Amino acid sequence: MRVRDLLDMPELRLTALDDGGATGLDRELRWVYTTDLLEPADFLSGGELVLTSEGWYRTEADCETFAASLADGAAAALVAGDILLGEVPPALVDACRRHGIPVLAAPADISYGTLSRTVIDRVNRERGRVLADVLGHHRRLVTALVDGADLGGLVAMLSAELGTPCWALSTAGRLLAGPGEELGAAVRGRLAAHALRAERLPATDEGHTLLPIGRRSAGGGLLVLRGAPDDTGTAAQTAELLALGGARRDERRRTEQRFHTQLVELLDQQAPPAAVAARLRTAGLATDRPLVAVTALTRGALRSWDLAADLVESTLDEDPDIRAVVAAGEAGPTVLASLGTRLDDGALATRLGERLAQFEPAADGGRIAFGLATCSDPAGLCRALEESRHAARLAALRPQRLALVTARELDSHLLLLAGVPGDVRAAYRQRLLGPLHAYDAEHGAELTRTLGVFLEANGAWRAAAEALHIHVSTLHYRIGRIQHLTGRDLSTARDRVDLYLACAIGDS
Repeated sequence: MRVRDLLDMPELRLTALDDGGATGLDRELRWVYTTDLLEPADFLSGGELVLTSEGWYRTEADCETFAASLADGAAAALVAGDILLGEVPPALVDACRRHGIPVLAAPADISYGTLSRTVIDRVNRERGRVLADVLGHHRRLVTALVDGADLGGLVAMLSAELGTPCWALSTAGRLLAGPGEELGAAVRGRLAAHALRAERLPATDEGHTLLPIGRRSAGGGLLVLRGAPDDTGTAAQTAELLALGGARRDERRRTEQRFHTQLVELLDQQAPPAAVAARLRTAGLATDRPLVAVTALTRGALRSWDLAADLVESTLDEDPDIRAVVAAGEAGPTVLASLGTRLDDGALATRLGERLAQFEPAADGGRIAFGLATCSDPAGLCRALEESRHAARLAALRPQRLALVTARELDSHLLLLAGVPGDVRAAYRQRLLGPLHAYDAEHGAELTRTLGVFLEANGAWRAAAEALHIHVSTLHYRIGRIQHLTGRDLSTARDRVDLYLACAIGDS
């Protein structure tokens, strides 16, 4: 029920003294509250129709205090009578206008008790109708689930019920259900990133309403509605039911992934190119186009395996010429894809890197390392898969929660570090840089960072000082302290290499 509906109730005979602004009369009424307190805000929860006989009125200044308190309490509208004062004070109407509160006048022969009961009865009747509609809507969805409807069917039903296009997206913006041609890949990625960073859902973004599918913390996905539904609560409850349809879809995907795992096993066995090509065609991958292998190593975070596959697939989905399959792996998924003619491995790596940076908060305390390698034909796919695994182990050394390394980077010294056991790398780093960490912690200094910047600048004093935003003389002092604490001489190539490798290991 909205404020303007009160004016259409002949039994109340209310008149509008001020509409409270462009949308004042369209506010929803949630309850009725009668008061003669000068400052009733603490007793309002929002959306109330406030009834007053102005018992609080002493001077015109009180009108401003009263109106401001109504605004603080998010009152929907004010009904004022003229029983005590003989009129509704013009100062009260003016004050409410300044604070955007609609003011309605009640005739003297209608008691506030009657007015309150009439409005509350109307509000309760409308709530009853809404509840009946919600229950009927849920009953239809549950019936469809029992009858075998998948996520796509449920989203189509919801779209018809609400009268607006709807989409189901994965955490990283991959289209799960809905008219994909009406919501491009770039828009889907932006909406998913917005939902990830929103303090709470539902949220809105450029004409779309975003709701979680199932429990947000479980990564169930995202329901997107075009526009804003009249009852967001109903849509949110419906989104929870969509999680059941999504679970059915996930089970089918697990079955497909187990099948594709056999393809990865075939590659691990160094199968002949003809056998690999035949299995690729069975999986729907083109063998006359460049092929890409992406290995993901996951650690920590809820559903990090699903997130890893989702991030790669959502990136590949941006090009309609790409076909990708996901296979299960011991530490994470393996994604194999045939690239389209408009995308090379460099562009794909750039796109995936941007996606990882955009969705790093989704790691939720975990770490996922991605390795990417490409080949021109099925004969080279065994090698590409192995290179992607080496690259993933190299990416695991990087500090980002979502890190990517391509096969082109495998000629780096870091590849050697990737083959060293983690406890050995940690001991090496602690032995060389431990004194700097301790000094920084005790004195609030930045010797460790200074060393890294100085080495990255190839020992160029002025360039390193500018990067650190300090004077060159300050840099000389810091380098002196570093050499004293580590016992190393940064003017020698051997000590520089040792310290550079220690910095490169990172906090993996």
